[in-house]
Amino acid sequence: MELSGYANHIGRVNLSTGNISYEGVNEPWARKYIGARGLGVRYCLEAGPEVDPLGPDNLLCFMNGPLTGTRAYMSGRMAIVTKSPLTNTICDSHQGGWSAARLRWSGFDALMFEGKSDKPVYAYVEDGKVELRDASDVWGKGSHDTIKVFKDSYGEKNLTVITIGQAGENMVKLSAWVNEDDRVSGRGGTGAVGGSKNLKAVVIKAKLSYPAAADKEGFKVAIKASLDAIKDENHITSPREGGLSTLGTNSLMNPVSSIGALPTRNAQLTSFEDRAEGISGEHIREEYLVAEPTCHACPVACKKEVNIKDGPYKVHMESFEYESAWALGANSDNGDAPSIAFMIDQCNDYGMDTIEMGNTMATYMEICDNGWNGGEEP
Repeated sequence: MELSGYANHIGRVNLSTGNISYEGVNEPWARKYIGARGLGVRYCLEAGPEVDPLGPDNLLCFMNGPLTGTRAYMSGRMAIVTKSPLTNTICDSHQGGWSAARLRWSGFDALMFEGKSDKPVYAYVEDGKVELRDASDVWGKGSHDTIKVFKDSYGEKNLTVITIGQAGENMVKLSAWVNEDDRVSGRGGTGAVGGSKNLKAVVIKAKLSYPAAADKEGFKVAIKASLDAIKDENHITSPREGGLSTLGTNSLMNPVSSIGALPTRNAQLTSFEDRAEGISGEHIREEYLVAEPTCHACPVACKKEVNIKDGPYKVHMESFEYESAWALGANSDNGDAPSIAFMIDQCNDYGMDTIEMGNTMATYMEICDNGWNGGEEP
């Protein structure tokens, strides 16, 4: 393959037969569709428009782009691409953390799963090879316990675990894939596709191994230029100074509410009035923030680790994100930050998308307010 940036190595796993094969990246597609999202969608289209999202013929792709695993800033994202059981259309759902980089360092551009295993399995990935291993002992466990089992088995160092929880196992259409950093490929029910295939997890063991740039000097210049842009003192991404870096994605809560653009009470209102402050990034930083870890190749560090020490919702959770806080908070008429943190953590453990869960709660709240009591529709 003449294209730089790719490992030119894809693992294709047939879960029905247990057969694992390896192939290069389709070069014309890579040139046309470039990276994780575009290339993943193109591969998934090969299953055809009528494929059942929860059927064995649906393709489940864990995809990287050509910059993934390099020193390029903001490149540490993985796209999980498949046909969505929620929308019946192609879905690409991304996650941060270190999973994408470790997939690249293990020698892969992508992993593709088709078919359905007759028993729970997980894929173990290391040194350019994939093995299917029995997952019966972790089937039924939440994502946090599952990740702990694999950390105990393989060691925490250089390890990534991407797993579904009980929601994915039961093919809940708002289920997601969750990694060891509680970075989630939510929306669209990608976790349900894993559950339909009896695929519990993808476990990747890989040491840091930056791919070599074809033009080393040119790559250095490009990296410096990108960092200069990120560091712009007037820019929201400026490390340890900009709003995204200091407050996380939840830097949006107060300003979006103040301009009347925050859907509230199932979007019946457009502002959370004086209650937005209590679930804002500013309030979280002042009251509950305990750590600010970052994803691979990201100087911004928007992740805000939270510890709720007192009250009924004691929890140490990975990140209090804007969209989760909006969906489980303002849109559900809930201004209690500890309860939101607890629900985010529970969703991550069961492997459920927080935004879809919040929207479901908000819809249920509104129809109950309008007189529905669980019987016939009002």
